[in-house]
Amino acid sequence: MRARSLKTIEPAIGASISRRRFLKSGAAGAAVLGFDLSLTRLADANSRQTIDVHSWIAIQTDNRVVVRIPQSELGQGATTALMQILAEEVDLDLALTDWEFYDPQTNVQRQNVYVHTATLSSWGIKMLFQPLREAGAQIRQLLLNAAAAALGTPADNLEVSNHKVTDRVSGRAITYARLAATAATLPLPDSAKPKSPDQWRYIGRAVPRNDAEEKSTGRAQYGIDLILPGMKYAAVRQCPVFGGRLRSFDEAKIGSMPGVRGVVAIKAGPSGYTVPPTLWDVIDWEMDDAVAVVADSWWQAEQALKALPIEWDEGDHANVDSAEIDRRLSEALAGAGEVVFDEGDAAGAMNTATRLLESTYDYPFMEHAPMEPMNCTAVVEDRRVEAWGPTQYGDEALRIAAYAAGVALKDARFHLTLAGGGFGRRLHNDYVSQAVQVARQMPGTPVKLLWSRAENTRRSYYPPPIKARLRAGLNQAGELVAWKSHVAQGRGVFQPYGLTRLAYAVGAYEVRFSEIDTPPGFAWMRGVGHTQMAWMNHAFLCEIAAARGLTSLEQQRELLDISRLRRDRPDYDDAAYRIGRFKQLLDAVVSQSSDISSDQKGHGRGYAVYDMSYVPGFESSCIAIALDVVLDGDGGIRVSQVCATVDCGRVINPDLVKNQITGGILFGLSNALYAKITLSHGRVEQSNFHDYPILRLADSPAVDVDIVPSDAPPSGVGEGATPVVIAALVDAIHAAGGPHIRALPITGQNLRFRNDP
Repeated sequence: MRARSLKTIEPAIGASISRRRFLKSGAAGAAVLGFDLSLTRLADANSRQTIDVHSWIAIQTDNRVVVRIPQSELGQGATTALMQILAEEVDLDLALTDWEFYDPQTNVQRQNVYVHTATLSSWGIKMLFQPLREAGAQIRQLLLNAAAAALGTPADNLEVSNHKVTDRVSGRAITYARLAATAATLPLPDSAKPKSPDQWRYIGRAVPRNDAEEKSTGRAQYGIDLILPGMKYAAVRQCPVFGGRLRSFDEAKIGSMPGVRGVVAIKAGPSGYTVPPTLWDVIDWEMDDAVAVVADSWWQAEQALKALPIEWDEGDHANVDSAEIDRRLSEALAGAGEVVFDEGDAAGAMNTATRLLESTYDYPFMEHAPMEPMNCTAVVEDRRVEAWGPTQYGDEALRIAAYAAGVALKDARFHLTLAGGGFGRRLHNDYVSQAVQVARQMPGTPVKLLWSRAENTRRSYYPPPIKARLRAGLNQAGELVAWKSHVAQGRGVFQPYGLTRLAYAVGAYEVRFSEIDTPPGFAWMRGVGHTQMAWMNHAFLCEIAAARGLTSLEQQRELLDISRLRRDRPDYDDAAYRIGRFKQLLDAVVSQSSDISSDQKGHGRGYAVYDMSYVPGFESSCIAIALDVVLDGDGGIRVSQVCATVDCGRVINPDLVKNQITGGILFGLSNALYAKITLSHGRVEQSNFHDYPILRLADSPAVDVDIVPSDAPPSGVGEGATPVVIAALVDAIHAAGGPHIRALPITGQNLRFRNDP
């Protein structure tokens, strides 16, 4: 099997980083600009003296501790879970513990001391669990060593708890605050052993979210909320056709409009790498030319922008439309394609099959639709730049800010803010570049650039459209003996793993891949290629089952059989492990959902199980879902209930896991039911939620999540439910008497019962 889509991941990120690099003395520091408009989460932080014991924590004079979080908070609870891990090792009292985002400049200066800072692929906990434990153990030992010197007693006599170190013999105690200055100067311990699970009091517990109160009371500050003294606002417009260039604009036409301060041309260029260099293909998909109007308020800027005469060179994609893209994808499927997976002699098995089945499936352009529009605030002055914004990749935002400002990387600072959703869209930092380019034209003046909802919808980076043709061969006994797939995708990274990672033992198996050029640039979306393609495999399994007179569940159980695997498979161990795991979780979710079954007409249940494994040997969470739908016979559909069983290794916070699984389910349902971006004459036809709808609360099903206990290392849960729920949904529609679903979105298709005229 060939797998060029993923480089070696865990060795590149984990094994090459020594324990000593987890911690560095706080004395090194990051470059600090001459002006300081730094956004801080803690309202009274300036009133406290803070000592950096090292990069991961700071201790304040009032004995509070600040934990630094090297992940973006998109609503997934990263700040809570990562704090729990560090608090466990340092024996922190959560009531006396605060958090703040890491400083990307510090990470650069200290050679990636924060280990993994891109918030993607649900890898925050997976990549940081062990580094945080080891860092916390070193911090604990630093405090013990500092206390031993202060109390004149061996460190072995001491213990830490609730922000103090106590001598077990004498009972004397000393606070972390009094030890911080000394601890910061001590050499890092060569070895410090993390606690064993039987000593844990936080890991595995449903600790309340540390951002819940601020978010529920409206005090949380997202990027869109940031206000700086003397700040101006910018509204932005890019060419309506992807790849277009700016020719001219007539600033004089809006010069007299209220509040207008000027018009800035934004140059096309880098939007930033969307993954660290150790992961997938590192490609900068770039951004197009744009125009921004700056005014005293954003509404003034937006109204002036609407009135501004702009002339665009629409470029090569001016006549592209969705029908043409679909035609070219079909043409690609008619070609030979590139073999990217070959297990057994699929062609030979097909030739000997007595019955052939074939179906074609379609996945359209989709937009991420986060609630908070793209935004960034920046100020440029004296060859320095400082910027604030909600991004999923702070290190790249820093680099893009420096590039756009034309300054050295050491003279840039970037501050992460809370983000109102991301789903992969904020791995691009195009809006950071735009804000900095505008601020560069207004030296010393902070400028907040904010996209309109229409700009967010029409000028995003979408996952590529995909068309796949799946073929199966049955023998004389009606058994599945061969499976061939050909997937054609629009421009993007190489990601056919959504088809190649089929876990079921289907006999000889071949996957071919083709690609066509499409606008716009590529972006990851929640669930990545698995979300785009895994449901196609599952839908085809449902079609095969129907042709054989089986239910989908019966066929899944039949094919989840290790004895069907060829022993000479090079990935036999991986395949056997996945089959066993899938079967266990599928059985569990069947049992979990047994009390909500219904035999009424129009009611149906679908089952699906899947993981987020990209290549053999890649450990990931696995999720099984049972989903109930109700069809009304007139084309209407309602998802009534969803049950999910998840195996995600060791759980840090069960409430966060359940919330993330629920969120992934609702996101997947929203996309499967409604999401579709179409092009006409090179232009996106959708603009807002009226023509790009999302799942509403009133239409959201009840969701029940069970977690399988495990002592295995933790793996991510943010994305894994999204591909599974789409697969279960198309399965359920057929079980309810509806048609086989072969294209998304589902809403608008003929969902009448199969036997109706």
